[in-house]
Parts: sequence; structure tokens; C-alpha cells
Amino acid sequence: MLWMILLGIIALFVGGLLIAAPDTLVRISESMSRMITRIDEQVIKYRIGAGICLIGAGLFLLFSYYLVQYRMR
Repeated sequence: MLWMILLGIIALFVGGLLIAAPDTLVRISESMSRMITRIDEQVIKYRIGAGICLIGAGLFLLFSYYLVQYRMR
């Protein structure tokens, strides 16, 4: 279940960067181009939609973790 928390936090972080500071995300991507796949130009072009989707996915993962851990006992 730890993976749900980690993926949720990562999705919230990247989604927030796509909306608020896309240049920072592009710089991070360029500096880590050998380790992490580059940010596609289409993602930057549609950064608001992609950011909202990632934030929604992150919230869904964190909420699912909450349901599994605390509601389903």
C-alpha cells in the first residue's frame, strides 16, 4: 500500500509543476534526460489538462489508500 502513497504524492507534485511552473519541469527533464524520459512537447503544450489529470489521479490514489486502510477494516 505504500506504492499508493508514493504514486499519489508524485502525481500531485508533477501535476502542480505542470500547472504552476512548467519551465522548472522542463529544466529537470533536460538535466535528467538519461535517467528519466524527456517531457514530451505535447504534454507541455497541453500542460493545464495534463496537470489537472495528474492531480486528480494523485488525489484518487491517496483517497483509495485511505479507504483501504481506514474504512475497510
